[in-house]
Amino acid sequence: MSCDENESGPFVVFFLPTVLGCLTILLARRWAYSQVNNTSSTAISRRRKIIKDPLIKRPLPFVTSKMVAPKKVAATTKKAAPVQEEALTNGKHVRTRLLSNTPDVKYPEMSSPAPPKHIPFPYIPQDGELLFEVMTFVFLLVATGLQFLNLYRTAWWLPNSYNNQAMHFHLIDPHVVMFIIGVISPRLLLSISVAVLKLVLAPKVLPVVIIGVRMFILGAVIGVMSWSTYFLLLKYPLMKMVYLIYPSVIYFGLFGLQTEAFLELNNSDMLPMHSCSHDPEQIRSEVEMLREDFNLRVKKILFHSILGAYYTSFVPCCFAQPYLYYDVLSAAQQLGLVWGCLCGRYASQLLPAGLIDTPHRAARHLGCWKLEGPDATDSSSSVTQWSDDRFWPQGSRVRCSQQVYVANAPTVAADPANVSHARFFAVFNNPSKLLCLMVCLQLSLILIQLCLLFSSIIWHYYLSVVVLLFINYYSLYKMLRDYLVAWKVYRAELMIQDKNNAQAN
Repeated sequence: MSCDENESGPFVVFFLPTVLGCLTILLARRWAYSQVNNTSSTAISRRRKIIKDPLIKRPLPFVTSKMVAPKKVAATTKKAAPVQEEALTNGKHVRTRLLSNTPDVKYPEMSSPAPPKHIPFPYIPQDGELLFEVMTFVFLLVATGLQFLNLYRTAWWLPNSYNNQAMHFHLIDPHVVMFIIGVISPRLLLSISVAVLKLVLAPKVLPVVIIGVRMFILGAVIGVMSWSTYFLLLKYPLMKMVYLIYPSVIYFGLFGLQTEAFLELNNSDMLPMHSCSHDPEQIRSEVEMLREDFNLRVKKILFHSILGAYYTSFVPCCFAQPYLYYDVLSAAQQLGLVWGCLCGRYASQLLPAGLIDTPHRAARHLGCWKLEGPDATDSSSSVTQWSDDRFWPQGSRVRCSQQVYVANAPTVAADPANVSHARFFAVFNNPSKLLCLMVCLQLSLILIQLCLLFSSIIWHYYLSVVVLLFINYYSLYKMLRDYLVAWKVYRAELMIQDKNNAQAN
């Protein structure tokens, strides 16, 4: 690639990713609408189709009642006489009920509200664990190579240059590269080992063998990192060793002594499930479990993205030779772009739309309270004391912790004094907003990269931005697909909810 400023290289590189991005968005929108249209039938419609099927022969129900002919009523009477229906039980005629034309008696409404109804969420395919780890490992290797290219680039295209390669490979410390590979490879090694063991071992012995393989991989990685650190201690001052072990302090602060978060993104292949319970205490326990699972996934997204960007883009700069001159602003730009790209990849994998639908269903049962004001002594007699063993309908006024709260959902089982319940309902009442936020952040990152691509004139900056740009396009495709499907589903659910509330009123 030439470094002449008059060539139209930037415009071609800018136009090609833009066209591919537009095509990706159109294909994702078309696929989302097709998935929603194919899975828009509810359980009631499926039951109707089964009942109307003429090919299925069902036995007639057993008739236990005796048909009684209607009695003749004189034409002069204005009110019909009641008709008694008799049933045959053990050879005796037993009166079963009294039929008359009197109007139906309206019974008082129950204090407990009706549970919310859920609509099925369509299946959205996701990348398998092995495929995701392979793609992530390759991307981290490429990001490391791009940062080394920014540091040790050469002018190999010049006619009088003594270099015929794009980088000064002899200046790259192999022990630094080995340490970086040791940090980014454990999840890939474990995923490959588990995939192979599932093919050759029985399911009964598989968990025990996986534990042994996990310990072996962890020991091998620690050994490689310790061996590399020993040789780095011989060549660099002790202060630079702090840069290598600093992320471990963050890891122990977030996850403690657990090793699963370092070796695996998700410990289980099954997504969390929701149970429509009629016990408010069980609903709150399920919400607490889902909240902890969501917080753990957010921690993993932040930690693994920071870890990957730190070792692939920051550590090579820390171990650069003192006499080496490089652009600090460009190196920092590479660090920020890699971190944003990894955040998008991990977020699209750990927070798919199918997983977010489970907390949404729990939030529908949980509900929320709206603070009305402090509990006044003169009006406290008209406010009911909050109880944790029942569901509260919308509009109920309760007293809790010297405050008055009003139910702000059709069904409320939340604790008014628990702030985490209010945050959980605010986030997952409409999860499409969370997915929309993720899409907006990913689009902002892509727009920043396009601006950098258009304004830069150095060839190795072109290469760095273009590689990261195509990876971000893939993450944007997955996020946009999840958002379109979730937005369509939750909009239909909101319309059904409004219709049911209007009929109830």
